[in-house]
Amino acid sequence: MSKYCYDSIRNAVKNDVPIFMTSQTIWGRVDMNVYVTGRDLLNLGVVPLEDMIPETALVKLMWVLGQTRSIDKVHGLMLQPIAGEITERTAITEAA
Repeated sequence: MSKYCYDSIRNAVKNDVPIFMTSQTIWGRVDMNVYVTGRDLLNLGVVPLEDMIPETALVKLMWVLGQTRSIDKVHGLMLQPIAGEITERTAITEAA
């Protein structure tokens, strides 16, 4: 993501527009602490959605916005698994 987008993201977050980060892979998980850009986005207020894919996030956000307009409740509902759209992290196991 280009740093040129940062001002727009900052402005959106300031105006209570929910901004989320999703995974592009079916079995991938968002880890915004790996790279500087991810940490920058976290600091701007972007909320990671674990292993939710973009299409699911869009449908869920439409449903969530039908329930509430409170930005805190929007974030909370988006991070609450409702129909298996967010899976639990699997424990790291040592190789045998």
